[in-house]
Amino acid sequence: PTLVGHIIATRTSEPLVTDRSMRLPANWRNERWSVEDGQAVGHDEGGSTIAIHSLAVDPAHQGKQVGSTLMKSYIHRIREAQIADRIAIIVHDHLIPFYESFGFESHGPSKCQFGGGGWVDMVCSLF
Repeated sequence: PTLVGHIIATRTSEPLVTDRSMRLPANWRNERWSVEDGQAVGHDEGGSTIAIHSLAVDPAHQGKQVGSTLMKSYIHRIREAQIADRIAIIVHDHLIPFYESFGFESHGPSKCQFGGGGWVDMVCSLF
């Protein structure tokens, strides 16, 4: 079997993806999240936002609707499970139309500095 695509995400109490929500807890091998300075680091089980960190497709399978199929299915599953109010993601400018096609709305430049920054916050409301 070959992995051709994946989505990686966590829950957060913030309405947008943050650098803190994408960090690994100090004891990540034993804990999914921790608290630093009174705020959750990593997965926040009580959060109402699903923060997508990555939608990736193997280059050999790009252009075959794998990413679109993954995103449509993911949004559907999260909506059906009723575990969050929204899905948030950070994207580069050229991907804004791709995510808008799934109902995400741009919220402007992101404060995230992951990978050097330059991201745009996008949110898909689930209600």
